[in-house]
Amino acid sequence: MRKLLSLALLVAAAAILAASCGGVSGPPEPKMIEGGGIGSGKISGNLFVYVIDEETRAVMSSATVRVGESSDPSPCEVVTDSTGLAKFQADNCAGLKGPVTMTITASGYAPVTWIGVNGTNVTVPIRNSNPPPVATATVSGTISGFGSLPVPALHHQTLALIAASQSDTLGDRANDLPQGTRNVPVGDQLFPIPSNLCVLNQAANDCNWTLTTRTGKQAHVALIVDQFDNNTPDLDTDDTFTLTGLAIKTGLDFTKDQIATGETLTMLTDADMQTFTASFASLPSGMDYMGGFPALELGEEGRIAFILPALDMTHTTSRVPKLSGALAGAHYSLIAQAQDAENQDRPSSLGWVHDANVGSTVALSSWLAPPSNILVNGGTYSFSKVADATVQGAEIQNIEGKRVWSITVFDGTTSFTLPGLSPDPLPVGSLTFEVSALRIPGTDVNNFKLDDVRGNIAAIAKDFVAFTH
Repeated sequence: MRKLLSLALLVAAAAILAASCGGVSGPPEPKMIEGGGIGSGKISGNLFVYVIDEETRAVMSSATVRVGESSDPSPCEVVTDSTGLAKFQADNCAGLKGPVTMTITASGYAPVTWIGVNGTNVTVPIRNSNPPPVATATVSGTISGFGSLPVPALHHQTLALIAASQSDTLGDRANDLPQGTRNVPVGDQLFPIPSNLCVLNQAANDCNWTLTTRTGKQAHVALIVDQFDNNTPDLDTDDTFTLTGLAIKTGLDFTKDQIATGETLTMLTDADMQTFTASFASLPSGMDYMGGFPALELGEEGRIAFILPALDMTHTTSRVPKLSGALAGAHYSLIAQAQDAENQDRPSSLGWVHDANVGSTVALSSWLAPPSNILVNGGTYSFSKVADATVQGAEIQNIEGKRVWSITVFDGTTSFTLPGLSPDPLPVGSLTFEVSALRIPGTDVNNFKLDDVRGNIAAIAKDFVAFTH
């Protein structure tokens, strides 16, 4: 299955996650909303826009903020100062009233357009088109007792895949770090395997893993599986994988370029585990594949999604760690995605149950329908409104799937044009217009802070159309 959350969905989610930023009394004053958001009451003569780097959160000076529809012959434009602030007031944008459309541009960054903005203070994150390398650390260790497990039968082997918990920042590149390789001795030969893998079979017994991991607080987990080659050792596509155990270590924290050695993951016993049971609403029309995953939510240490085995309409139970000992302060959620096929992630619909009660069946009671009637015609972009969606967004991507323009709609608009920019950020050739819809209960789109409500997303759906520019 492809990534549970695509880049476009992650972008749309980061543009609307809602929470209170609070209003103001008296004369309005500029106020940065950490991480991004909208607040301080409706626009009435004053608009303060901060621009920040989406990943580093550094303020962006010399970014251009354009307020006005794409067809407006005299839009208001202000360049951000050294604090990342653009002020729109009577002296440079007379008679300003909300809601407004704003487009933010900066050299080396993909443009961002927000439609239907109606808050006096706005902080907009924008994405670097060529971001610097992700800060990483290198950790090596073993799994206690792995080498003493029974040697598997012929055509079977025991594997343990070591991974770090993911940060809860949607779209964080640190959640998808490439791993290296290492050589495992088999007789008098060396065979390369992923560096973060342990292997036990009739010819090899090695659990000296190395993990390239993100920085900051985290936990490490090993998914221990039995791999059966279905008696066809030269064919990988019919192999089966059965989860047989878990090992975990919490309370970890790493800095940039740190090299840590001697980490030992402790295998959980059956007494440390409990049953997770889920139920799912009927799949959206046109979709015949789904995968569901219990996720262990560790707060500052991030999230661990147990992806083997995946839950579906007929396989609805899994074994997960009990919330005791080092995990006493954690909780579970359920993430599920429906799509056309296992290897086709658009159209798709994702559902999310937060604070799942593992003591009873965790029910995903509904799916959000994917956007439909997606069209690009003569520079006009359009789509149908998704019922029950809190907000809809879009992303124009190049042939490599990289964002070249991001659009978020706060007022229900379903058809728009984009302002002409120089140079044109849209490359000549084949592009993708991907539309997403989000359902976030309790959302006020005119008063939210991105950081406060990541845990409130209940559904995300998406689809796309290709076009030529």
